[in-house]
Amino acid sequence: MARVIIIGILLGYCAFVIYRKVKNVKAGKFCDCGCSSCEAKCHKKEERKQD
Repeated sequence: MARVIIIGILLGYCAFVIYRKVKNVKAGKFCDCGCSSCEAKCHKKEERKQD
């Protein structure tokens, strides 16, 4: 019985972490500067690095 509870807690935690990660990605917090609509303005940073 304890094993089922521990597995349930672990699965719940994993689901929460995945949900939070997906939510942050959709909010644009993990922009890799590969898109033109990047709100992080990192395209300008990349242009400065190339000069």
